Amino acid sequence: MKNNLEKARIGSPVITSTLRLIKGNPAIWAIFGLIMIFSVIVPEKFLSTGNLIAILKNFAVTSMLAVGPTFVILLGSIDVSYMGIWMFGGALVWLLYPYLGLASILIYPIFGLMIGLFNGVIHVKAKIPSFILTLAVTAVFAFLTTYVRNISGVLTLTVPAYNFLRESPIPYLPSPFLLALPVILIALFLMFFTKLGTYLCAIGSNEEGSKLAGINVEKYKILAFTISGLLTGLGSIAIFVHLGCQTRVDFDPSELVRGLAAIVLGGTPLAGGMGGPHRTLLGALVYVLIFNGLFLLPGVDPNHLKLYIGTLLLGAVVVASKALKGALIA
Repeated sequence: MKNNLEKARIGSPVITSTLRLIKGNPAIWAIFGLIMIFSVIVPEKFLSTGNLIAILKNFAVTSMLAVGPTFVILLGSIDVSYMGIWMFGGALVWLLYPYLGLASILIYPIFGLMIGLFNGVIHVKAKIPSFILTLAVTAVFAFLTTYVRNISGVLTLTVPAYNFLRESPIPYLPSPFLLALPVILIALFLMFFTKLGTYLCAIGSNEEGSKLAGINVEKYKILAFTISGLLTGLGSIAIFVHLGCQTRVDFDPSELVRGLAAIVLGGTPLAGGMGGPHRTLLGALVYVLIFNGLFLLPGVDPNHLKLYIGTLLLGAVVVASKALKGALIA
């Protein structure tokens, strides 16, 4: 009897924490709901091994576009330079491979860190709105990527020597997913095992109050952008492998939507002050399940999927804004 009571005492906090996590993250309910809906409507397609592997691959890509910028959004700012880092970083890998060999892949995190630091310093010191700044950075690097492709005279910027990274050592777990795992773990560590997450949320909630509390606001703003760039650079390696060891050379605005959609659907408001990469991971899975499930449904035009996702993002932003306003009033 005594042992049963002790087990109940130990298990009770675990159950309570789990219930609190589920209650506080509507994305979890959305994930369960989407899995049930598509499993009933198209079970043969949705539950097939090939489709589940495709979901893991797309989850890796989506989360790698969104996890880094989440740290900036916690501040109430926006960083969309992930497209530029991903595209031109791949062009640099292609350009440097003849000279550095396999080590050229390391240019991704180095380039990402440099661009993140640049974004942070310019945003803080020059007071340029982060969205305008990082969008301009993406536009410049998208142009440079296309320019490199055009002057090189090749159709794609592919480095076949990295094909070995496409072979997964674990059956049913695709290599892009495995390459994304270290980035995810780093993001979660920074959020929950350092003071960074707490300080960024504090700054996003009340910047002036954070200054009065002794937080070096400018330092942590720059650090948030730097970490965003670094994690995006690391994550771009997984995307590079997913695309067949090549970089994208055409700018697709929907990829910007993908990253922001994952963040918003996960419950991190664009106004900042709450959320984190753990929520972004849930949002990335929601996004992938919706896109994947709609693609499998009979009678759904694939050309309209971006319209559906864009509408969904708009709705999520409105709902998140109302929820944040209600929380602040309460």
